[in-house]
Amino acid sequence: MSDTDGSPAMQRVFPRGTVIFKEGDSGHEAYMLQQGTVRIFKNVAGRKVTIGRVWPFQVFGELALIDDGPRMAAAVADDDATCLVLTKDAIRSMMDQAPPGLNTLIHSLLSTIRELGDDLADAKAMLAEHNVE
Repeated sequence: MSDTDGSPAMQRVFPRGTVIFKEGDSGHEAYMLQQGTVRIFKNVAGRKVTIGRVWPFQVFGELALIDDGPRMAAAVADDDATCLVLTKDAIRSMMDQAPPGLNTLIHSLLSTIRELGDDLADAKAMLAEHNVE
């Protein structure tokens, strides 16, 4: 497999428990999970609130590369995780090749996803406070 510029795709292994990126960090890479599982979580009032899980062949960490915003959540390897690394240049190249108007649609969707991620984390934290899961 190669990156969009023809260079070989880099593979990275994250041992179980490794924080892959932190909420609020700037994003320089996204990942396609090949093996293992990754948990996506947000910090709400000092509590780690899981908002999703990543399974093999899913991509994570792409939002910050597309819209240049900070990481909306953190990612931690729940198991030993093997990932293909997707560079910001590779993502930009794909976006540059998109049909006219598609980038506007994608950025609109990303804004909605970021808001929903915040709302989901807040709701899950509130439920956890009341021992409802």
